[in-house]
Amino acid sequence: MSTERVIESRPLRGRPRVFVVARSVVLIVATATVLTDLIQVVTIITGRTLFSFGGADPRLPLSYLPQLLQADLHDEATGTLAEASILLRIVCALPSLIHAVTIVLATIYLLRALRGIAQAQPFHPVVLTSWRHLSIVLLVGGLVQALVDTIAVVYLSTGVGLLYGTWNEGPDGQENFLGGDYQGISIDLPQWPFTIIIAGLVALALTAAFRAGARLEKDADGVV
Repeated sequence: MSTERVIESRPLRGRPRVFVVARSVVLIVATATVLTDLIQVVTIITGRTLFSFGGADPRLPLSYLPQLLQADLHDEATGTLAEASILLRIVCALPSLIHAVTIVLATIYLLRALRGIAQAQPFHPVVLTSWRHLSIVLLVGGLVQALVDTIAVVYLSTGVGLLYGTWNEGPDGQENFLGGDYQGISIDLPQWPFTIIIAGLVALALTAAFRAGARLEKDADGVV
């Protein structure tokens, strides 16, 4: 590996505890977020809770889908998320999976950038590359998540006959699609992760700022 691509191990300067705390907070928040996303993915696809106590029914209601606001069964009708179309469950779980992958990759690049700054090498090529990759991951991940969630909402709306040209017309088709006879379905709007997208824009601005700083440092070294 080229030596210019490796951050040298140097004694930390300034306030190293700040970077230790920052690294710990990033890891804790990222771990909790990813675990929450993965649990949601598993429970949506299986239609069941991971743990059930006291003989409780582990099957989740259809309204557990993030794209739904309400799902009311007809009187004496039965139906759960576990009985809905498996394709529906997979499509509705994808946004959470994409969010988890985005957080994992973003955490890796953020920690790399913080490590370089902590080693008093803020303009090292590895740091600059990390900022660039971080911005790309956040922007692309946020936009892809939004697009997939929009597709999930459209797919769900089409399946219950809320859109023109629905392929699932008729009560029997809808019941097979949802796994039950529902009298009321309320679908949420697509969820756009604006926080992630804005963070990506901030990371992009930081990339430009650090690259400008690297050029100034190089020019200053040349003058000296």
